[in-house]
Amino acid sequence: MYILGITGPLGHDAAACLMKEGSIVAMVEEERLSRIPHSPGGQMPFLAIEYCLQQEGIGLDEVDYIVLSWDKSLIPSTKVQFPDYFDNPSNLFPKNKIPYTKLPKIEVVDHHLAHAASTYYFSPFTEAGVLVVDGAGEDCSTTLYHGKDGHLKKLESIHHNESLGGFYSTVSEYLGFSWDDAGKTMGLASFGEAVYDFSRISIDPEKGYRMKIDPSLHITQVENIWKRDFLRLGLKPNIGVREYNSVTHRTTEHLNFDITHWNLAASAQQKLEECYLNLAKVLVERTGSRNICLAGGVALNCVANGKLKRSGYIDDLFIQPAANDAGAAIGAAAEVSARLGFTINRLSHNYFGPSFNNDQIRQTLDHLGLKYQLVNDSTELASEYLARGLSVGWFQGRSEFGPRALGNRSMLANPSVPNIQDHMNLNVKFRESFRPFGPSVLEENAYDWFEQMNPSRFMLQSMNVKKEKRPNIEGIVHVDGSSRPQTVTKEVNPLYHQLIKEFKNKTGIPMVLNTSFNLRGEPMVSSPYDAVRTFLTSGLDKLFMEDIVLSKSGV
Repeated sequence: MYILGITGPLGHDAAACLMKEGSIVAMVEEERLSRIPHSPGGQMPFLAIEYCLQQEGIGLDEVDYIVLSWDKSLIPSTKVQFPDYFDNPSNLFPKNKIPYTKLPKIEVVDHHLAHAASTYYFSPFTEAGVLVVDGAGEDCSTTLYHGKDGHLKKLESIHHNESLGGFYSTVSEYLGFSWDDAGKTMGLASFGEAVYDFSRISIDPEKGYRMKIDPSLHITQVENIWKRDFLRLGLKPNIGVREYNSVTHRTTEHLNFDITHWNLAASAQQKLEECYLNLAKVLVERTGSRNICLAGGVALNCVANGKLKRSGYIDDLFIQPAANDAGAAIGAAAEVSARLGFTINRLSHNYFGPSFNNDQIRQTLDHLGLKYQLVNDSTELASEYLARGLSVGWFQGRSEFGPRALGNRSMLANPSVPNIQDHMNLNVKFRESFRPFGPSVLEENAYDWFEQMNPSRFMLQSMNVKKEKRPNIEGIVHVDGSSRPQTVTKEVNPLYHQLIKEFKNKTGIPMVLNTSFNLRGEPMVSSPYDAVRTFLTSGLDKLFMEDIVLSKSGV
């Protein structure tokens, strides 16, 4: 039985996930294929659906259920209004986009339940507290569930106007970033101190937290309330200046930050963490389980995740790698699969996207008229280049889902090279210089380099680097001494593990600097063409695609 989960008809981060009898067979975000970041405006993921079906070699007629991860009937009138799509589901699937004879059965799973399903069913836990925190679902922004014996029970929800994700996004916009740049705010927070108090938010021992905001207000009115609060604190919005670079032919918005911006970010991060940890504490008290599963966009805050893991409130933690709205496609498919009696297979990796073989890659390169080299041992040569201080684009196997590159669509560098962080930020990715990088580290060696280490295979927890090790790997150490490691095992990704192992043999360092293979403001690369374009327009030195290597003249 095939079940197709979809995110996209409402909201952003459109994606599709195809499951077969409890197992994921394909999953990809629409932005990877359309090249439109976050697929805004309620786009249907037609390209992602097409990939999923082609990967399995089936048509839409062979799908038994299509599951949407939003329930429009639950959306209150005070929220943004979306198109009326469910009265005539065939409008969602025009035959000129997705051919079929008869449309499969269509089910709807509410947004937060889809998020909860995306993390609980794929976790290693039989019983866990499940926490969903995001900008908002249909009518709530935070929801607590109890997962037990393959079933989810809703315990509590918090109104959509009392949104931690909305609060943090408004702070991000006030700092000059985009609404979806919460990760930048998190990185900036480490430079400041939490000196501002947001008295509108309070800790609640029963629900987790509360916000003094009128539930009848429209979402834009709520944003304005927060901005007025910031003005009362003496904080002015950060206005950027657009600059054109005649060398790269790129126009970017340049932001100047001072102590007030750093402190605003730090204060928002601290308030988020206070609520986050108390929500987990409430979950443990109400479920009796010290296992926690996280999903929703706020679950991508690796600093808060790391502090939760070390808080003493919980024993173990699972975070679904596509915790943002894209992951709701996985949860929608999983929830209906579970209802139909299928056992959901635990998630050991997230490599379910497109892949390309040597012949397909060569076809692209020949069409572009590019010279390339076919090698017998890509890990040996790549590790040699990295040891010499060169940067490498690493394009291998099926792509990852979720916003973190985990060794299949990655930009790599040597973390011991002086000023490598500035080089990768400014010359390779063309992004803000303050933004930190994380490493991919051999799991068997990670405990020697990080404090209170635990496996982190999806790169979603921040940990402190041991002080005596920091001078050796400055490129992945943030200003506060922390980093966001991905622990790599031979079982999950043998090729990537071999690359890092060979790099360790040459340098004594069991990790490489790893960042997503994309330029500022662009989705992660998906195809060989995407990879080549990014390689040629960035400061990357080498590009490895399967067994094929591209070099730049003089490098």
